Amino acid sequence: MSPTEAIPLLIVVLLMISIGGGDVGEMSVSFQGDNTVDSLADVHVVAGGTTTVPDNVTVDGDIYVIGGTAVVDGTIDGGVTVLSGNLSVRDDATVTGTLQTYSGSTAVSSDASVGRMSQFEAPTPSSSPAQRVGAFLLQFLVLGAFGWWLVERHPILIENVGAAITDHTLISGVVGSLGATTLLVLFVYMAFTLILLPVAIIGLFAEFLVILYGQVVFGYLIGTYLPVERDGIATVAGIATFLLVLELLGVVPYLGGIVQLTVAVVGFGAVLNTYFGLQRFEPITIPGGK
Repeated sequence: MSPTEAIPLLIVVLLMISIGGGDVGEMSVSFQGDNTVDSLADVHVVAGGTTTVPDNVTVDGDIYVIGGTAVVDGTIDGGVTVLSGNLSVRDDATVTGTLQTYSGSTAVSSDASVGRMSQFEAPTPSSSPAQRVGAFLLQFLVLGAFGWWLVERHPILIENVGAAITDHTLISGVVGSLGATTLLVLFVYMAFTLILLPVAIIGLFAEFLVILYGQVVFGYLIGTYLPVERDGIATVAGIATFLLVLELLGVVPYLGGIVQLTVAVVGFGAVLNTYFGLQRFEPITIPGGK
């Protein structure tokens, strides 16, 4: 598993550490190869390869398995959490804390000693039409209210972002893809220090809000083509149409996902290019260029 592929589960690990409230000062991650450890950071994440705690070795710290394989032959003075990948606790091995399994494969020898074992049972997802409609309506109400407020109170903001989407789609897409990826990686690696974990969580939440901002602007643009006179109502109707199209695209394998991702990065880039709508975006002109 590459660092980029591991990012979603690393974010989950960071959130679990934050919620747990433990006194954690250092975290390490292994992505590949065979690793034999005789000491650990406060938290060690197995994201790929094989990490082994050898026989007759005691390590202090907690281990999170999100990919690859963790093998315990010795003693872990702490807990082990399996989010994905594989864990093997062999004969005469010891885990003094809690062994929690959310997903992946966990094999514990009957001769091993484990403080406590916990198996997460995921709730069976419901695909009832009522729940899907409810989720759609909730998303529509949030984005629709935000869109209405922007158009009625600060129309220049939404107009500037909309112009960046329609007039400079390619530039917005490039900036959006680079910006979103770079910020995501930056916030995750900031969180590795754990001291900056609160800042990283706020940054990830802000990045999500920027994506929603872009979706509102797409709804506004669709609303300008609807036969509705009032801008606020047209924007709300456009947002409803936009969200419905996204839902329909979601049932189309591969192509639907690509279109959804493209829309997200173009909107993200347009918001960044206009400084959140505060400034009209105009590409830089090279002197002497034609």
